[in-house]
Amino acid sequence: MLQDYGYFVVDFFSLLANEEIAQVKNEVAKQKWVQLDQRVQGWNEKEGVLFKYLSQFSSFSAMEHIIAIRQAPDDEDGIWHDDGSRVLAFSLSLNLLPKNIKGGELLFKHKDSPLTHIIAPLEFGEMIVFLTGTSCYEHKVNAVTEETRIVVAGWCQ
Repeated sequence: MLQDYGYFVVDFFSLLANEEIAQVKNEVAKQKWVQLDQRVQGWNEKEGVLFKYLSQFSSFSAMEHIIAIRQAPDDEDGIWHDDGSRVLAFSLSLNLLPKNIKGGELLFKHKDSPLTHIIAPLEFGEMIVFLTGTSCYEHKVNAVTEETRIVVAGWCQ
């Protein structure tokens, strides 16, 4: 699917123990961003669950991430970009109530195609994995017009 469409969606939290999922949910609910960031960094290490999972789709040596919080009413549309020399990117949803979010869609397309895929904010624990500029794909995020969109955005290089 990755090679056919340039992206796929997976339930990343199915790879975690129930206790860790509960801890993540608690960190998001209580806005414990430093604690959450440290947890994700562990997933990104070479022996971490996320690094190992993504390694089956592409060869890379390092990962980086940010916790991206986009909030209405002051959010703005992102711009089309391709993440440069990175080989894979991902967006892991930490939205506790994604149905309440208006806007915040991830738009994704091959640079040579008029076809744009539009992905609404995902359920808690779902992750979209997608190709980047090294494969001629680009993306952007629409403005959040109601509520807050929280994701771990990451890149593999």
